[in-house]
Amino acid sequence: MSNPKSKALASFFLIFGVMQCLAPRMWAQDVVFSQFYANPLYLNPALAGNASDPRLTFNFRNQWPALNASFVTYSAGFDQHFDALSGGVGLHVLTDQIGSEAFRHTQVALQYAYNLNINRNLALRAGFQYAYANRSLNFNKLTFPEQIDRVNGIGGRPTGSEIPFGTKTVTISDFSAGLMLFSEKFYFGAAAHHLTEPSQAFFGDADAPWPMRISIHTGANIPLSQSYSNAEPLTLSPNVIYIQQGTSSQINVGTYLSKGALSAGLWYRVNDAIIATAGFQRGQMRLGYGYDITTSKLSEARPGGSHEVSLSFVFEKYEPIEKRRYSKVNCPRF
Repeated sequence: MSNPKSKALASFFLIFGVMQCLAPRMWAQDVVFSQFYANPLYLNPALAGNASDPRLTFNFRNQWPALNASFVTYSAGFDQHFDALSGGVGLHVLTDQIGSEAFRHTQVALQYAYNLNINRNLALRAGFQYAYANRSLNFNKLTFPEQIDRVNGIGGRPTGSEIPFGTKTVTISDFSAGLMLFSEKFYFGAAAHHLTEPSQAFFGDADAPWPMRISIHTGANIPLSQSYSNAEPLTLSPNVIYIQQGTSSQINVGTYLSKGALSAGLWYRVNDAIIATAGFQRGQMRLGYGYDITTSKLSEARPGGSHEVSLSFVFEKYEPIEKRRYSKVNCPRF
């Protein structure tokens, strides 16, 4: 059973996250997945249909489980390329919960990515997204600082407390866009989420815009061995991903090593965490696991690592190369 100190620490993180949605000039940040390319529709709408074949993706992330604060995120997506539309169509659903479902964010997004072949070796994709989001906050499940006592732990609300009761909800319409420039050996992408920075406040008089999230990602595929017959070569894929939202930013530097059905990756989120990933493919199924090791000052609070699982199905259909009108984006699998 958790002691009062750990509960108080968990309450602090929860309250801080909630206040980012309520207080003037304080903004909530989007969840960040560590298996970036295993959740392509979340990373960049231009990746909708980038696998050409029909694709189903499922992702689960449990952040800092040792804090007992339930930072848990689920997402699912489906996308496919259609020659008749000259691009891909995607549907992405995400739900994020904090603190035993005290705070819940649910989002449904529709995407379209137009594909333009610049020449035989280079192509450009332009993606667009509309999302409908719902956020709810149950004040009855929150623990506020005035309820925390150093000796007795967490108690009830003091008499005359101005803490609100019940559940507040807000609905949001959101727009995003992205680009992908790619060839067989390299790829470069950029995306801007929350273009209009819509309000996410639970109270009408609060100033709480949903800050724009800018993502820039680039990488390459470098064969380390020759491929004979149908065997896949050993491939090294160095990558850099930069994300900025509001006043916060992060740089992720890492690489993947893949051979046939197996893939492994090692990343460093600067001043925050070391990320190790591993993936396995069998037929149409791809299974990946990622673990974040906290290296920032937060590690002193012993929040534990973060776990992430991805599962996808790519229903590959046979199509002669000479009949393909559009190229695939040769991104990492995980």
